[in-house]
Amino acid sequence: MKIALIGAGPRGLLVLERLVAWQNQTHTPLAVTLYDPFPIGGRVWRRDQDPHLIMNTAAQDITLFFDRTVEAPGPIAPGPDLAQWSRRHAAAFIPEAGGPFAATYAAAAARLGANDYPPRGLYGYYMAWFFAEMQRRRGKGATIAFKQQRVLSVHPGPPYAVTTAAAATTFDGVVMALGTLPNSLTREQAKLQTFADAHQRFYLPPGFPAEGDLDAIGHQDVVILRGLGLSFFDFVSRLTEGRGGRFTRQTDGTLAYHESGQEPHLVAGSRRGLPYHAKARNEKAPGEQWPARFLTTQRLKNWQAAGPIQGQQFWRELQHEAEFVYYTLKLSATLTAGDLAAFQSDFLQQPKQAVAALGLPPEELLDWDTLTQLPAGDLQPALQAYLAKDAAAALQGSKTGPLTAALEVLRDMRDAIRQVVSRGLLSDDQYLDFFLRWFNGLNDFLSIGPPAVRIEQLLALSQAGIITFLPPQMTITTKGSHFIAGSGADKAFQAPGTALIEARVPAPNASAAESPLLAQLLHDGMATLYELQLAGDRRFQSGAVLVDQATAQLLDAHRQPQGPLFFWGVPTEGVNWLTTASPRPYVNDINLRLASRIARQLLTQANAPR
Repeated sequence: MKIALIGAGPRGLLVLERLVAWQNQTHTPLAVTLYDPFPIGGRVWRRDQDPHLIMNTAAQDITLFFDRTVEAPGPIAPGPDLAQWSRRHAAAFIPEAGGPFAATYAAAAARLGANDYPPRGLYGYYMAWFFAEMQRRRGKGATIAFKQQRVLSVHPGPPYAVTTAAAATTFDGVVMALGTLPNSLTREQAKLQTFADAHQRFYLPPGFPAEGDLDAIGHQDVVILRGLGLSFFDFVSRLTEGRGGRFTRQTDGTLAYHESGQEPHLVAGSRRGLPYHAKARNEKAPGEQWPARFLTTQRLKNWQAAGPIQGQQFWRELQHEAEFVYYTLKLSATLTAGDLAAFQSDFLQQPKQAVAALGLPPEELLDWDTLTQLPAGDLQPALQAYLAKDAAAALQGSKTGPLTAALEVLRDMRDAIRQVVSRGLLSDDQYLDFFLRWFNGLNDFLSIGPPAVRIEQLLALSQAGIITFLPPQMTITTKGSHFIAGSGADKAFQAPGTALIEARVPAPNASAAESPLLAQLLHDGMATLYELQLAGDRRFQSGAVLVDQATAQLLDAHRQPQGPLFFWGVPTEGVNWLTTASPRPYVNDINLRLASRIARQLLTQANAPR
């Protein structure tokens, strides 16, 4: 049996692990070929990237191994998470694997704690080791090959013809595990690029923050950063630490920044005007999560049986999940165990009334509006106060700090949130307007932010005068030979810049993706885009590749599966939810479940009589 895995990032490797585990049990002859234009680990986790760029997930919460909590049949073949691997294997593997920053990554692995946030390239080394480990674990009759080549097309089967610039090869089954893909420029981006070219200015469209060539930016430049999400922090790091600047911890516990003299001045903003909230300092054991009390499996089943719900109904229950944790921790220091239990019982029955009965002052309530709004006052001091408060809350910990623990609940409820999508609990109108356009952005802002140290660093850079923040509703125009950063909330605010960086990765959009494979699949009708049927006979075509949610099979233009031809990952965002999340151990992770499902189907369908 010949299987092609297109994409050698985390998802492709997860399927490989399941194929190897099953083959060791069944002894079925198996030949697996992985394809990727980048080395093992894929584009995002390249081992040659700046070691200053760090992940936003703790090392113990990253794995590529199937575990006993995964609700899917299959042999258990244990292996280390990223933290364990760093302690046990990195010292021997990284120097042998090599790379321009191998010594730096080896040193980082040696000091990495379970709850530390590892350099992003270290995940790439972990994946390279994992691939070698699969080679070691493969059974008799199994072969694994890697071809560092871009797949240009896949043609119908089985057998399926997989074509690269070098050759066309046939396979009994194919899994396309594509990650984030670059897009063609939008009309606005093309105009900005043309302006930059005409005036010898620097413009960087949405892309991969580890890759953009920033050498043309000098210390005399003013760099406008549009976007305050995770990519923003990467660019800030590259233009400060990456230019020789240093952060030191002061006696009062805060960070100070020491300039190298090579930093440009940074001007940063977004629609909301606030950086993503800091991730909590992790206090949880592996696999530990806050349990669902409102968005329970039974509640979701009841909603499904009753028909579509309103998005705000779901959001209200998710807020209650977070509020239960917030007030429990808030009151635990002042109430007896009996009184706290009484409050919790009251809250589970009537949340609003239970909180009102506490008589807390407004500043001690969990105010969702306050979490998403710029504080009042002069902009730069107000932002500095906000950053200091956000970092302090995150450092209180994921089981101790009321606010940071409450926001951690949004992460722990990811499976319940996914079920809102997979069970079809929202009408197409509500799914578009509430979930895709409103909730997704809010959830990202509140729950997938950077480690607290990045917020501390941002505060230090602001205090050092390296960065200036924009008011909300950021706008970009041009005047003379400069980019102009403005604000819809403050029409008088204007900041000229000599460089403009779109500080975000490309949005999933299959029709705009610069991918010959996706273009061929769509052109030949082997793939189609996800559409929503809206009120008034209106249709909305998303940029998501349509797949069968249950099987991950790629659906054709007639919305039919095509045998053992599978597609998963970032280009399906919209059909699936939060497709960029890394596999997490001991939480019945969706990535581990789906990898197991795909591998089993490959082994059964590819062997089926034709």
